[in-house]
Amino acid sequence: MDIQQTSSKIYLSDNIRFLRKQLDLSQEELGAKVGLNRGNIASYEKGTAEPKLCNLLSMSKFFDVSLLDLTQRDLQSYGSAPNSTNGTAISQAEEPMLEEYITRAGELDEVLEGLNCYHCYKKKSLDEMPKEQQMLISNFEKLFEVAQVLMDSHKELLSFVKSKCPTNNV
Repeated sequence: MDIQQTSSKIYLSDNIRFLRKQLDLSQEELGAKVGLNRGNIASYEKGTAEPKLCNLLSMSKFFDVSLLDLTQRDLQSYGSAPNSTNGTAISQAEEPMLEEYITRAGELDEVLEGLNCYHCYKKKSLDEMPKEQQMLISNFEKLFEVAQVLMDSHKELLSFVKSKCPTNNV
């Protein structure tokens, strides 16, 4: 799985400060426009706190930049905000990437389910198990439960992001 990534560096705090100053807004004014207080904005700009997804989406929409641009691109290097997304949470160019994430999440879900089916089949075919093997089976089942919770959360997040896209292309 080679999902395209732009960068591992997060530029969120620098970008919020940069975009706010581009609009000549104080932290308090920006907070009022996106439904936050000055302290939230200050914490985001310092990098001591990260916004909840709904707040991140609000800022993305307010600044008219994609989530990817807001979080992972150095907007100061553009000199201004990059191409507008017309108020959407992701740009049209990023929609295929979202579709790829959704497809791969479905594939990974199938792999996890296949592993669990295989595990259940093998477990039934064993008559007596040594304690070590029982412990391994128990650990696998716990790990599978955690993986399933993570997968469900991942799919829910992708569904939420997809619902914020105004076009039907995704």
